Amino acid sequence: MRGTGILWQLLAKASETSTSKAGHGPGLNRRDVLAGLAAMGLASAWDGSALAAAGRTSRIAIIGAGLAGLVALDRLVAAGLDATIYEARGRIGGRVLTSTGLPETNLYVEDGAHLVNTNHTDILALARRFNIGLIDRGAMVARERFVVDGVELSEAVLIAEFRPLAARIAADATLVDEDFERNAPRFDAMSVRQYLDGAGAAATPRARALVEATIRTEYGSEPGDVSALELFFNLPAIADDRVALISGSDERYSLAGGSSTIPRALAEPLMDRIRTGHALLSVRRKGKALVLAFANGQSVTADRVIITVPAQILRTIDFGDTLPPAWQSLTQEFSCGRNEKINAGYATRPWEPLVGAGGAAWAARTGEPGLFSEFWGASAGQDSVPEGVLTWFFGGSQVSGLQDLGPEGILRACEREIAPAVPGLAARTLRRTAWAADPYAQGAYSRFLPGQLTRYAAHFWSEDDDGKVTAPLPSGAILFAGEHLSDSHTGYMNGAAQTGRLAANQIIAGVNRA
Repeated sequence: MRGTGILWQLLAKASETSTSKAGHGPGLNRRDVLAGLAAMGLASAWDGSALAAAGRTSRIAIIGAGLAGLVALDRLVAAGLDATIYEARGRIGGRVLTSTGLPETNLYVEDGAHLVNTNHTDILALARRFNIGLIDRGAMVARERFVVDGVELSEAVLIAEFRPLAARIAADATLVDEDFERNAPRFDAMSVRQYLDGAGAAATPRARALVEATIRTEYGSEPGDVSALELFFNLPAIADDRVALISGSDERYSLAGGSSTIPRALAEPLMDRIRTGHALLSVRRKGKALVLAFANGQSVTADRVIITVPAQILRTIDFGDTLPPAWQSLTQEFSCGRNEKINAGYATRPWEPLVGAGGAAWAARTGEPGLFSEFWGASAGQDSVPEGVLTWFFGGSQVSGLQDLGPEGILRACEREIAPAVPGLAARTLRRTAWAADPYAQGAYSRFLPGQLTRYAAHFWSEDDDGKVTAPLPSGAILFAGEHLSDSHTGYMNGAAQTGRLAANQIIAGVNRA
């Protein structure tokens, strides 16, 4: 997940004059907005009172061996419970997938999840537990370069163009803050494209192009397919004429040895409880138990089930009458955006003098999606060899262009596109991802269409800074986990690990009460 960090940095700097004169920014955050929307919703009509608590002998099936499933298995087994993972693929890790030796022999890169925020406490705790080192990208030289319509723009020029839009977003976020029940659903029902259209002259063509580029990276979607409410989360707050970025999306760390080190460490002692080659087709009631049928012709009976598959895969499972209506609707509506990478290998790292090891370069075109949105150094922290790898990141309809031109053709075009800011790039190797074509992912990570945050706000796992947990609306003997159901960490490994932990804890708490 990439994108909002640089957007909020620009908005913050653009707001330094206008917002500090006007007062304090509201500082909306995703957790509080979802909590407010959930409180506005109707109480669940699902009767969970007849559901017996899980016991020590209960059979627990976990669907999916990504981070959410592996964390849930780890906790349940540690609590002495009988839990088994059923994974569709022939490997563990899900959308966490490190490639070693490709595209460059002496380096590893991430096909999937990569970056870790400072507030990603679950991932940081797992790294400490398994003695996995952190690469501190925040300590590296990091600069951002911007090319819009083939011309490099300075940050000062962009800040000036962002000022009217920053003021507009701040004013509208204040409306949400002051009259939440009226305005939060109103802006959620609006797409980012509609919001920018309504902003008129405040959304200058170049500022709009960059906002749209961040939407493509952050959500893998075109601006018309993303709730405008997402623009207001983590708006910079102003205090004593100073800007304080309250966004937690600093993407400061990566994992030494690659992101796959964590799922491998979790799975290693539990392999006898992991069944690969089991793609779930359906769930049916059998008395008080559930029968799970798999594409390989096998079936199992379980007393509790934790579903951790990606959002897009939920709709491929026939849940019959096992779910309350709202959860059934969610499984048919939640989806993943389209993001892909080209990890391109270079004999040297000519970008580092221009953006630093931890920096990035952005490209945007006014009035069209453009070829790509961003690149960053994927080999940062692997400094024992001169070779390097850039991750070129594509989102939304840019993925269609990648498919049309092919990876090498699009890469050469992208290198030409960014040349006004970072000249001289000529990759010698490449490796592209294909998450949208993966039958067990069908996309990159979750995105939320207009209206979905309001409609499903009560279906997210929430955990505040003091550790107080708010569980989703009841869903019977089936629990759901995954990055798409984290109130604060959607799109990140931490969202998967957090929700897997919380789902397992809910089952354990039920056992302890029994």
